[in-house]
Amino acid sequence: MNIREFSYNLLKLYQEMSDTFSSYQASTGLSCLLSCGRCCLNPEIETSPFEMIPLALKLYEEGKHTEWIGNIQNTKQKHCLIYVPGQREGEGKCGHYEMRPGICRMFGVSGLYDKNHEVTLSICKHIKEKYDLKGGSTSLDLESTPIMQEWFFKLGTLDQKLLQERLPINEALLKALEKVAMVMDYSSLENNDTTNCIKDIPRGE
Repeated sequence: MNIREFSYNLLKLYQEMSDTFSSYQASTGLSCLLSCGRCCLNPEIETSPFEMIPLALKLYEEGKHTEWIGNIQNTKQKHCLIYVPGQREGEGKCGHYEMRPGICRMFGVSGLYDKNHEVTLSICKHIKEKYDLKGGSTSLDLESTPIMQEWFFKLGTLDQKLLQERLPINEALLKALEKVAMVMDYSSLENNDTTNCIKDIPRGE
């Protein structure tokens, strides 16, 4: 597995995803509340370990992966450890915003297919309260709504591993950190062995 190439391609798809959902929120006027971090406090947020590879690789390259592995293994905190709380209750931000997984980029206002394959809106309850969307009623054009299932499908076309093994976000990050450390350490060892072999080859006079 070329983990750097995988991370690069995933981040490109993440950026496309972010642009799509952010543009939709802006066009509808249904934006997230300023400094709101309530969704990050939900202990039931799940993602796949492979969606956390870009962040795990970044932490590895910064020499922080061992520290983070220890933090996750020793914490009793159920909600996302990446979350940085603000001064007021419910306010905060993502500590690694550019590396956040897909679910974090699609949350807020998005579309879902129901059991009849018809589009329904998924709107954060705090956005509903802010814009007084009683009963979830809205005149939004459903045809232009970005659909979560379709974007998960796009993740799957990049690599099917992105759709497998959904875990609580901290557990997913732990697995990603362990995976990255194993791959990078093995790659480093392999490169060192190659260098040593080259050095040991007798050179002609």
